[in-house]
Amino acid sequence: MTVKTHTSLDLDALKRGYEEWDIDGLLELYADDVELTQVDRDNPPSSPRVRHGKEVFKGMFDHCAAAGVTVTVENLVADENRAAATITCEFPGGRKVVANSILEIEDGRIVRERDVQAGDPKQ
Repeated sequence: MTVKTHTSLDLDALKRGYEEWDIDGLLELYADDVELTQVDRDNPPSSPRVRHGKEVFKGMFDHCAAAGVTVTVENLVADENRAAATITCEFPGGRKVVANSILEIEDGRIVRERDVQAGDPKQ
């Protein structure tokens, strides 16, 4: 019988990774087969957007960093199995998107991320 071990997520690394766009550091926090579920205006709770794999995050991080998005990470909390954070992205021109994220953790890495997000209208 295999017993899964749980260790808490490095919250400082998560905050620093987003706020300084340390993409390699951020990707180290995610499991290779991570699942991302997003609920927003275009993806309601009855039909959320679900994607899999660390490459999904790499693409998002690369895009946002190249576009000059600034990020603030607040309200970080964690235990051995879960973490949560409010992640606010501000795009050049002032548009903002706020995501409240629940992160499921196994072996110190994020295996599932569930985001509920709201944003200013696209300009």
